[in-house]
Amino acid sequence: MIAANLALLVGALLIQLALYGRGGHSALSDLPRVFLHRGIGPGSLPYIDRVIEYPVVSGTLLYLASLVAPSPLGVLLVTAAGAAALSVAITIALERRCGGRAWRWAIGTPILLYAFQNWDVFAIAAMLVGMFAFTRGRNGRAGAAFGLGAAIKLFPAVLVPPLAVYRWVSGDRRGAGRLVGWSALVFGALNLPFIVIKPSGWAWTFAFQGRRQATWGTLWYWFDRFVGVPVRGHTGSQVANNLSALALGIGMLWLFWRVVRTRGALGAGGDAGVALGAAGVAIFLLTNKVFSPTYDIWMVVFFALLPLSRRIWVAFCAVDLMVFATVYGWFHGITSSEVLRTVLPVLVVLRAAIFVRVIVFATSRYRGAERPRSQGTPEATAAIAAASTKSHHHEPGVLPPDGSERPSTAERA
Repeated sequence: MIAANLALLVGALLIQLALYGRGGHSALSDLPRVFLHRGIGPGSLPYIDRVIEYPVVSGTLLYLASLVAPSPLGVLLVTAAGAAALSVAITIALERRCGGRAWRWAIGTPILLYAFQNWDVFAIAAMLVGMFAFTRGRNGRAGAAFGLGAAIKLFPAVLVPPLAVYRWVSGDRRGAGRLVGWSALVFGALNLPFIVIKPSGWAWTFAFQGRRQATWGTLWYWFDRFVGVPVRGHTGSQVANNLSALALGIGMLWLFWRVVRTRGALGAGGDAGVALGAAGVAIFLLTNKVFSPTYDIWMVVFFALLPLSRRIWVAFCAVDLMVFATVYGWFHGITSSEVLRTVLPVLVVLRAAIFVRVIVFATSRYRGAERPRSQGTPEATAAIAAASTKSHHHEPGVLPPDGSERPSTAERA
């Protein structure tokens, strides 16, 4: 499995190199273009001397890579080496935990296409560490990992609220507090130096994201066009912000309700932490106003961790591949705008349907053996161990209008 993942990563690098041109101005990966357009490198610190649209750890990783190899291609190769090492580590961890389903990560099409797109694999690794720590009842360590992940890419932060509610419902209020507290502490500590030194540079990242309109990989874009709501300009971004925030809030409240209603007995595989993580990230992807094809890689670990059917996994990979061919084919002048406008909405709906299926599966009531309400806490772990000893039983392990220009780098990020 490790060899297969390494072979896939070599293929991923070859794709990146094949599409690399014009000194990095034309590239599949965002890394060379961000390096060139934002001017970050030796002598130019992110958020202090130069602005960047990514969270603080991503900007710092770009700066560190530029110190090792201060060129667009060098930044790509250095970051790819780190992402490859983490991908192999994730493969090993998933194989140990879920056996053969780890193949879904090891040879998944999103890994082939997006492992070296930017810093997503780094955030996924932190998220995975957090979920594993949560499952073992190490709430502080889990919160710290989620805080680190959110400082790389924001999406790991969406795991914290539902997991905290789960701990609270399970009777472990101290654990819920530690989870939230450590995530906030680590995220705040990583952001604080930039806030203190150059608050305007740090705040620019969030202002940039707030100004973005609904992109054509989202349901919001097609819904707004269908009902006649403005998509472009200041009004378009405000509408997108309000709708996506409202939808995310409703989605999270519904997830909290499911936790309370089932008393934490969620997930067909019995691991409520993983199930809530999958549901949380899927809800975030469904409701977000921005969707890049790269974001599909966020869900891959959940297809390995949850016993989702192989048909759902194959459908996910197929849609991911078709989205890549449609979107990046248009970026590179291979696919026409007419094809993009015709095919992409169908793919967006199909991908949304897959995410809904994941959410339904992850939030279904666990029908296995009866579990203590506080499973996952140290006290519950001790109780389970004691019961097992007594019984001597052990279980086995934004679409362009006609004639418009193609989007800028920032819009593609």
